[in-house]
Amino acid sequence: MTDDTHSASTLASTLLEAERRLGGTLGVAAHPLGSDDAIAYHSEQAFPAASTIKVYILQTLLEHVQAGRRSLEDRRVLSAGDQVTGSGILKSLSPGNAYTLRDLAMLMIVLSDNTATNMLIDDLGVETVNASIERHGWADTHLAGLLQRTAEGGRTTTSKSTTSPRDLADAFTRLWDGELLEPELTDQAKHIYGRQQHTDQLGRFLPFDAYSTETGESAMTIASKGGSIRGVRNDAGVIFTGRTRYVLAIMTRDCPDQRFHPDNLGSVVVSQVSRALYDHFAG
Repeated sequence: MTDDTHSASTLASTLLEAERRLGGTLGVAAHPLGSDDAIAYHSEQAFPAASTIKVYILQTLLEHVQAGRRSLEDRRVLSAGDQVTGSGILKSLSPGNAYTLRDLAMLMIVLSDNTATNMLIDDLGVETVNASIERHGWADTHLAGLLQRTAEGGRTTTSKSTTSPRDLADAFTRLWDGELLEPELTDQAKHIYGRQQHTDQLGRFLPFDAYSTETGESAMTIASKGGSIRGVRNDAGVIFTGRTRYVLAIMTRDCPDQRFHPDNLGSVVVSQVSRALYDHFAG
């Protein structure tokens, strides 16, 4: 048995055990950029997207910028009706202020701001985002509508949007390879993902320190987008170790741990799988 075969066998056992601990379903797609050393585990299954659907909204926005239909300096005014629950900061700020589309995109990815996301969905249109998704062949992905809407009776409903590890990994791979956007906008997207502040899931068990990366003391970076709803923890992106770069998409569903807590079982499993992939690809 070669070292590579042994490593792949060990990783397969790790994923099986991680899914057993999760008590739900685990999906993984990962590979080094520029390599065929691909890992796929339930990668073609559709999972609740949670906030990873924002990857496709950013792609659609930048396509509109590329086509000249939008400018990242265009401004949109925040109204009280835009403000929704969940992650983000705009829900707590004063209505009436205007924000550039660049700022809204940054807030949507870096802080996973649901209000900023809905403002962009309103601006682009649900059908437009889904048309972009279909055009790129992301067959497991669908934007169901606005996020965190208030239903009859005052209850908040979460979006039924879906995606798969396969689609997320493909989106990040093609972005980093320069296939999805012109060079300037490719760099803009990479910059936005590289400013991600929610790196605890992917980085929890890695030799990663977000502050050291920001100050230039560490070459290791995480450019990513995660998502969480009850019973679901997802994360996807590109990790740079200083020696290698690899794409990963880790998704979960039906986890019995419903807490929004750092030690949520789904979050811990995502972190453990992230470490296993690091060991496999970066040694």
